[in-house]
Amino acid sequence: IVLMMAAGRDSGRDRLEDLEDRLESFIESLRAVGVIAGDFQQNGQSVLNERVNSVVESMRLLDREKDRYADIDIPLQVLNYVDDGRNPQLFTQHQLEKTLADHQAVQKKVEAYKLFREELIRQLQPAFPNEIKTYLSHCNK
Repeated sequence: IVLMMAAGRDSGRDRLEDLEDRLESFIESLRAVGVIAGDFQQNGQSVLNERVNSVVESMRLLDREKDRYADIDIPLQVLNYVDDGRNPQLFTQHQLEKTLADHQAVQKKVEAYKLFREELIRQLQPAFPNEIKTYLSHCNK
């Protein structure tokens, strides 16, 4: 969500796509190092070294250009999604679902207050007819 908002601030859509591509490449390099290291065999040392060097170079590039992306805010919840092994692209969907559920709960409370108000007015009407009439006239303005 925030990445998309940052894109709207300037013509940085290409800049965001570039960052996303760089991060995906970096993650893929890390994954490859993990696979090679997990099934390490002596004859694969040169391949492992190449992959580690690729990861280091990716880190250097990201660090060198970090100021270019300084205005891009990534919500902490998105990072928690990644840490939990969940797809960060589902973050927006889950936030919308949560917002919808919260909205429905608020709507139920609003309806309950309306019913309470109506019942309160109905029960107070016989005891305070003038006050209720004045109150209702102020509310309907």
